[in-house]
Amino acid sequence: DAVLTDACVPLSKFAEIITKTVQDVKEMDVVGPCFGHAGDGNFHCILPLLEEDTEEYVARVHEVNDRLIQRTIKVGGTCTGEHGIGYGKMKYLEQQYGVGGLKMMKMVKKSLDPNNIMNPGKIVQLEQ
Repeated sequence: DAVLTDACVPLSKFAEIITKTVQDVKEMDVVGPCFGHAGDGNFHCILPLLEEDTEEYVARVHEVNDRLIQRTIKVGGTCTGEHGIGYGKMKYLEQQYGVGGLKMMKMVKKSLDPNNIMNPGKIVQLEQ
């Protein structure tokens, strides 16, 4: 298992955000190589998890991920650059797009998939 990040930031913020993420990895004493597509502002930090990892270690891994996403959104970036929202980034969508943006996403989802059969429970959670 691993926490896989996929953030994308404006190019002018790329070095700052990836540097701060690398600092978090070191300071929080977790394993997490960071690399990116410097040409488009997209970067990843792979945070592997082992069965024997303590709850405290797993919490630190998730804290690194949360800090990365919070910084990314703060500078006008997105919590996902190329790999999608899935389950793990749903909680950040309202912060990134606002209540109205998230409501619009749900309306589009309902209109295109009224039976919620395409990737149910991913991206946006629909009320049944």
